[in-house]
Amino acid sequence: MKNKNKKWIQLVILLLVHLMTIVDIFIVNVAIPSIQKGMGSSNSITQLVVVMYMIGFASFLIIGGKTGDYYGRKQTFILGLLFFMISSAGCGFAETSGQLIFLRFIQGISAGFMSPQVLSYIQILFKDHRNRTYAMGWYGIAIGIGTMLGQFLGGFLVELKPVFVAQPWQYIFLINIPICIITIILAKYYLTPSKDISASQMDYTSACIVSLGLVMLIFSLTVGIEQNTYLIVIPLILSIGFLLIFIFRQKIRKSKNKEPLLDMDLFKNRNFNLAISAAALFMLMLDAYFFVLAVFLQKGLGLSPGHAGYFVVFQGAGFILASLFSARLVLYFGKKVLIFGVLLIMLTLIIQLGLFYCHRIDAAGYLVIALHGFGVALVLPSFANIALKGLPEKLTGNASGVYSTLQQLFGALGIACTGRIFYHFSGQNYDYKSVYTGLLYSTYVHLLCLTGVFIILICLPKSILPAQTSIKKAVSQ
Repeated sequence: MKNKNKKWIQLVILLLVHLMTIVDIFIVNVAIPSIQKGMGSSNSITQLVVVMYMIGFASFLIIGGKTGDYYGRKQTFILGLLFFMISSAGCGFAETSGQLIFLRFIQGISAGFMSPQVLSYIQILFKDHRNRTYAMGWYGIAIGIGTMLGQFLGGFLVELKPVFVAQPWQYIFLINIPICIITIILAKYYLTPSKDISASQMDYTSACIVSLGLVMLIFSLTVGIEQNTYLIVIPLILSIGFLLIFIFRQKIRKSKNKEPLLDMDLFKNRNFNLAISAAALFMLMLDAYFFVLAVFLQKGLGLSPGHAGYFVVFQGAGFILASLFSARLVLYFGKKVLIFGVLLIMLTLIIQLGLFYCHRIDAAGYLVIALHGFGVALVLPSFANIALKGLPEKLTGNASGVYSTLQQLFGALGIACTGRIFYHFSGQNYDYKSVYTGLLYSTYVHLLCLTGVFIILICLPKSILPAQTSIKKAVSQ
């Protein structure tokens, strides 16, 4: 019983950090107009404040997983927390947009070393399908809380009176410091040491190559599009070159019996490929949705940061509500739950367009965004379970890194691409008609992504999420 309880205590510690990394994506969304005003930066530069965190996150998730395997997951987790705290402090006291963007990238790298340990620990601590499903359910709840808390805090903190800081938006980064200190102490005391003794040393050259490729890709889609053609084409070509070199290098290392940073054997698993494809398309929609919505609510509807954050809190509330029993639903109905969730999200996006067209932020608006969160909770947590199911333990860390990398990468790509579409139509004056047009075309992109997710879910075998034969049995468990 003592060991059983310790598993769940460890899960709480892991999910607290997972929650913090999610908060730091969404806490910036609502604060974007305030940061842009305070820094006097352009649309693309402000986008990079969000995106570079996610790129740093994505770039180092694979090597973060390998580092945990080789040096130990506990040590890697705590070290990532330490650097996350230091970089958060740096972001809080950044004086220029360039400093803030760079430190957000470092903050993302730190998160990239922490996050794979969370999924790896869950796979190791919870061996059986039932407990792992529940653990992944709580993993999903942490996403919901992080989304909700991030949006709320982003709006709340930027409206506070600045004390010991020049501008209140700095609070959104400084709040991480006490959380990191507490979590480091808890992790040091409670987390069980874990490592893969068969893991080989990391390929740092490959890590640098893939990081450069991803950074160049995002730069071309944000700053490049806003500035000129050369800043689109040249970084894009460099990005493709770096990524091709990375893939070629992994194959060469594998042929020479050297441990690759990315094990291509992962992609021989059909379910893994389908799961990460669905997760990639889903994140292409989800993070961009929050980014565009936060700007639209303030620039289009004229809401204060606090009111905008309060509105989006209802999305997180719907997510948390569904997460409380989504694991049981998945145990009984299998992938049908995910299909229903995708259709529900598509419906809410369409209804929301109608409500915003009528300038409605009332009970109907709050209900619709809560249903959006409800649908997301039915879908998102199960992707990781599908992707990691049936993989040998030696590939778990690598698979966790790849899965999380694609989530963050496509989240960043979604913000970069859909954000550019939104800003193209909204322009610099932000009159309501233009801003709504930007929202409309952004939503078309989101619906297209969700259609792709729907098709992939249809293609997945029913056995990928085994259903119980009795709903009473599923509920009792």
